[in-house]
Amino acid sequence: MDDASAGGPAPSTPYRGEPHGSPGRRLATIAALAVVPWTVILVYGEVTLVFPFGFVNTNPPELIDIYRLLVVAKGGLPRNPELLPLSILFYLVALASATAGLADREDPRFTAGILVLAGLSHLGVAYAFSHRLAYTPVPFGAVLMFGVAWWYYWPSLRALMLAPVD
Repeated sequence: MDDASAGGPAPSTPYRGEPHGSPGRRLATIAALAVVPWTVILVYGEVTLVFPFGFVNTNPPELIDIYRLLVVAKGGLPRNPELLPLSILFYLVALASATAGLADREDPRFTAGILVLAGLSHLGVAYAFSHRLAYTPVPFGAVLMFGVAWWYYWPSLRALMLAPVD
């Protein structure tokens, strides 16, 4: 006989921290991050928008997709060029994890943590652009990722960071 059936204490389950909002709302919010510029780069009055699918230049108007930038151009990125694909990969994993939430298979601690990692790695992308003269990067996407992680997943993040170790 185990303790629970004998009237003893029930076995403890780790606190996962229930996230705010429905799984559909969390998924829609994380998916919306794909259409918001992750970094806005100002160069001598010109604007370049960094999206997870590519760079959009405003003068002349042009889209440079990620494949062409990473594979064909080989060098259009500043120092630490691996941070951009890493932040995109972290974002896609967070999106997949939030999608699993629709089937009640999401671990919100994982989704929250990987979303924070996506934001941190993209901060590195913005920082790398700041080393070029006259470049002023503004990391909107990283701030929004931190905001989404805080707004929807703060209880899960708190459980992840402050969870008791058995």
